[in-house]
Amino acid sequence: MDQQAPIEDKKSFLQNDPLLVCGMLTFYGVCILALIGATIWGLDRRNQKISADATSTAHAAATQHAKATATAMMRATEQAQYEVIDPFDTNKRDWLTGAEDDEYSSGYVSIEKGVYLWDVKDSKDGFIAWSDFSENEFISDFDVYVDTKVVKGKQGDVCSGLMFRVASLVDEHYYFILCNNAVAQISFYSAKGEWDRIATIPSFSSFSYSEDWNRLEISARGSHFTFFINGSKIYEMSDERRNTGGIALAIEVTENTSARVLFDNFGLQYR
Repeated sequence: MDQQAPIEDKKSFLQNDPLLVCGMLTFYGVCILALIGATIWGLDRRNQKISADATSTAHAAATQHAKATATAMMRATEQAQYEVIDPFDTNKRDWLTGAEDDEYSSGYVSIEKGVYLWDVKDSKDGFIAWSDFSENEFISDFDVYVDTKVVKGKQGDVCSGLMFRVASLVDEHYYFILCNNAVAQISFYSAKGEWDRIATIPSFSSFSYSEDWNRLEISARGSHFTFFINGSKIYEMSDERRNTGGIALAIEVTENTSARVLFDNFGLQYR
């Protein structure tokens, strides 16, 4: 009778070599822990870099803000010492005041409660109106500023600002205005009755527009002019068409529009 060969009692690999198994488990555990540690270290490094970048950006922004604030304070201190300062508490500078009713508009102009007020009840036709600074009509080099605010008027339909190098005999002037759609314009009006639109500057490009008061400034040295809004330089140019003239406050209103425009804190320094 054939005899069946005995079956060998084979144990599994895991049972045969427990030390090897323990070693492998230890190795894998160390690898997993190392991977976790590397991941945590990388994230920490990344967070440190992000934090450092954020701190650097915040520091740069704070430094820039501090410089802008310091510049604004220095400018305000200098402007407080100008030869001519008019807070419009009275009409000592003989600005235009009174009722207005002509083919262009109806309303009134007054100085009250510390502001110079232009109240346009009805704009029958689009118009530009101005009030001359009466002290000197032949100003050459100067720095001038005024605060202005539009309190009534459809957006883009009301503007206010300054005229300079005004020549009444030949009806020429430069014109710097800020409209209530946050756009500034610089123009020249010639004796031929022609407008030259020199520059149009939207607020997002070079200055911050305020729904409240905005300060307009002009610095004139011979034929070179620099324009500022709220302390920011928005435009610089050279133009030789006029080298002297008067200064005026001005408003511009489109047709069929009612408006209220305020001026305050007019300052002028001859250079």
